[in-house]
Amino acid sequence: MRWALVFPAVLAVASCDDANVHILTGQLYDPVRMCVGPSSGVDVINGASTGDNCSPSCLTIASPTTSGTTTAVYITTVCPPFPVDYSVEAEDAATEAGDPCPGAFAAYIDDAGCPPTPDDGGDDGGGTGGDAAGDAATDAGADAAGDAPGGG
Repeated sequence: MRWALVFPAVLAVASCDDANVHILTGQLYDPVRMCVGPSSGVDVINGASTGDNCSPSCLTIASPTTSGTTTAVYITTVCPPFPVDYSVEAEDAATEAGDPCPGAFAAYIDDAGCPPTPDDGGDDGGGTGGDAAGDAATDAGADAAGDAPGGG
């Protein structure tokens, strides 16, 4: 679980040390609960920031695992271009059966934020809705605030 706490910090450091990279942020879509998590870092992208005020895009990111492939779906307002290994759809392009993007757009538009789940508590106090990326971002932020001079 420590890696989940380190990844957001690495993203933040990478974006601060090099002016030619920026953080791609997005809200993770939970298709079971039909909601989106809080905005979190998705990837570090080469190149200067393109802004984060564009029309929403649906990013589908497939990652190989030991048991197959998992797919994460994010809604982002970061402006293109996006990495070539991500599938990207605009809201009006999501039409195929089984496509998770229409549900993700609906949750984003309805501002359906994922509520905390009973299994998301634990003793860390950093629960934000059941997704590791959201928990890691919250925990890393709290850790950074605690490490800062005068922080908690």
